[in-house]
Amino acid sequence: MGPRPPRSQLACAVSLRVPLPHRGSQSAEARPKAQSAGPLGEDGFTLVEVLIATLVMTIGMIAIAGLLAVTTQMHIGARESARSTRLAQDKIDELLKLTFSSNPAIAVGGSLDSNVTNHSETPMTGVTLRWVVADGPTDDTRLLTVRVVNMRSQHYRKTDLATIIRQW
Repeated sequence: MGPRPPRSQLACAVSLRVPLPHRGSQSAEARPKAQSAGPLGEDGFTLVEVLIATLVMTIGMIAIAGLLAVTTQMHIGARESARSTRLAQDKIDELLKLTFSSNPAIAVGGSLDSNVTNHSETPMTGVTLRWVVADGPTDDTRLLTVRVVNMRSQHYRKTDLATIIRQW
C-alpha cells in the first residue's frame, strides 16, 4: 500500500459519494431557494426541440399521404381488373348457352382488336367486350376467346379469357 492521502482529500472523496436528494423528493417549502428552479434544460421542452419534433412529424405525414394516393390508385385498378374478368366470364357463360347453327354471336368469326357486328358489345361507358369464335378440335366444339378492353383501368386495360365450348 502507498502512502495515505492527507485527511482533507479523504473528506472530499467521502463527500462526493454521498447521494444528492432527487428533485421532487422534498416539498417546495423544505427545499432551499437555490434548488427550487432546477438545472437548465430539465423543466420542459425548448422551442428548437418542438420545431424538430414538428418537422419529423410533418415529414411522416407527407409520406403517409403519398402512400394513401398510391393505395387508392391500386385499389381502383384491382377493382376494374376484377370487373373485366367478371364481364368476360359472364359473356362466356352467355355464349355457352347458344346453339352453333342458329345464333350469329357464336358463328365462326370476330376480332379481338376491332368491333365486329355480332361479336362485340359495350356494356358500360369505357368498357368494350369483343370475342372471336374459331373451329374447335372436333366438329361439335368451338374455341372461344373473349377480350374485355377496359379504358377505366390504369394498369390492366385488356383482359382475355379463352375456352372451348361444345354443342350439346
